[in-house]
Order: sequence, then structure tokens, then C-alpha cells
Amino acid sequence: MKFKICMVGCGAIARSSHGPAVRRYASLNPNVEFAACCDIDETRAKAFRDDFGATNYYTDMDTMLDTEKPHAVCLISPVELTATLSLRILAKGYPLILEKPPGMHSQETHSMIDASSGVPTAVAFNRRYMPLIIKAGEMIDSWGGAGSILDINYRMLRVNRHDPEFATTAIHGIDLVRHISRSSYKHIDFAYRELPHFGETVANFHLSGVMDSGAITRLDFMPIGSVNTERLEINTTNGLLVLHLPIWVGCYDGVGQLRHIQDNQDVFVINGDELPGCELDFVAGGFYDENARFFDDVRAGRMPSGDIASGLQAVEIASCITKRASSLRLDA
Repeated sequence: MKFKICMVGCGAIARSSHGPAVRRYASLNPNVEFAACCDIDETRAKAFRDDFGATNYYTDMDTMLDTEKPHAVCLISPVELTATLSLRILAKGYPLILEKPPGMHSQETHSMIDASSGVPTAVAFNRRYMPLIIKAGEMIDSWGGAGSILDINYRMLRVNRHDPEFATTAIHGIDLVRHISRSSYKHIDFAYRELPHFGETVANFHLSGVMDSGAITRLDFMPIGSVNTERLEINTTNGLLVLHLPIWVGCYDGVGQLRHIQDNQDVFVINGDELPGCELDFVAGGFYDENARFFDDVRAGRMPSGDIASGLQAVEIASCITKRASSLRLDA
């Protein structure tokens, strides 16, 4: 029997990232079938099937699931629909990987966690799975993990993003710092530069925090900027790691880079395209690995490590930004 994968949502992110990832996974695993895709826009669903090798297409999610009875579902929907659609999929008992954020607020996320009891889930925080991030994480683990990290600085800049809910993008950085620090947040202070002439809720915002490990963190999110970049500096007892992330095709930092500096000298510099498979953008961006790890876990009968609960703290922090909170204590 083939392992059947179904995809819900055939929009831009599915087309640039998850579609290529699922197509590649199916091509590398003979017992895997990209069984079907679904979108309410029939033209879009049919084109996606044709372009990414799905066997069938549908315009109704429940019809697809009831007909195909997949072994895993990949959900890429608008953020405001993620919780509702996830709950419907989980109610049928299907293992689910879903695009971030796992809920717009804590209550939604808790409902998803409750619904997923006993069901394999994963949140597609693709930064966790970028090969450059994996390499940096392996180095940190070899140096002793969380205890080796002194402080972390993260910066996300975008060119004139006027989203009313930019926190749903910023959640990537919030989650990444938690992931790479090998530690949860302890408390955070928030500062905002409101920019109402760009939109009623538009602001650049800045987070200063302390992790449970004792590491100090600084996160800067600037949707109103002049360049599309995400950069990470990790100061450790074994030197400084500097990462430029390959966030998408044509971004300012291109294929990305990892630099290890010690005693005022470069120990090494790795450009993103030097890592295996990273000539493919969806591999360099972590989309292939996040999907492949989830499907591998489900096929092996393992519960994935990056489940919905792993994203709860990031949701709580992102919600504070939306509400313009001044501080958050998570150790109370």
C-alpha cells in the first residue's frame, strides 16, 4: 500500500515551497503518492495537480479527505483559516503538517493541541529546517547546547510591508530564536515605533528578553525598511556565529551564509549553496526538510518533535505584539 499525501491550499506558498517539496519527496520514495490537492478555485487546483504531479484535484476539502483517505495532510491556508481547517482535519484523525502560525492566539492554539491528542502534527516553521540553521544547531549542541549561548540578536527587515497583522510573519523569528537557543523564553519587554502614515496598525517593533537558560535576546522586526533580510548573531562561549538566511529567491542575502568567528578571526565561512541540495530554493529555505521529516516520522510510527504545542509560546508572544503589550512574563 502506498503512503498517500494530500495538500489543502494551492496558493503562492504552496506553489513556491510545499508543492515542490512534496513532489520531490514522492519522487525519492517509490512507496509514496502525492494523491491529491485541493483549492476552492478549481482552475488553481487543476493547475497545481498538473504542475506538481498530484494524482487528483478537488475543490472541497472534506470530499477529498473522505475519498482519498490519506496517510498525511499538508495544510497551507490563509492564517485566519488555519485553526478552523486544522480542527476539521484533526477531527478525522489525519496526521497534519500546517503552515504557521498554529492559531492566531493562545485559545485557538490550545484548541488545536487538544484536538491533536494522539495524532501526529507538525508546524511548518521552515527556518528551523534551513540547512544553515541545522548546521549552526549541530555546532551549538556539540559545544554543550543552551549553556554555551551567551546572547542572541535577530533582525528581520522587509521592504514596505503594510500588513495589519505583521506579527503573523514575525512569529518566524520569535520561533527561530527559541529553537536555536535550545531554551524557552522567560520574560520579554516590547517597544514599538508606530508608523500610522503607512497604515493604522503598522509599526516597527523590538523585543528584549531573557531565556530560561539565561541567554539574553534582542529581536528587531522592521516591516518598514529598505531591504528584505533576516540575520542572526549567536554569541557563544566558543565564538560568534553569524547567519544570513536564504529567505526566498532574490532576497538581498541570496543563498545565505554561516560564519564562525573566534579570537577575531574567521574559523570558517559556509555559503548556503555549498550545502547538499541547496541549489534548490525550497531545500535551502527548509521547506523540503520540514515536510520530509514529518512524513518520515508518520511512516515510521513516531510522533514528530515539531508539533503544534512546540509553537504555543511563539503564538503567545506574537499575540502580545498585536495587542501592543509592554511586557510578558512566562516564568510566573
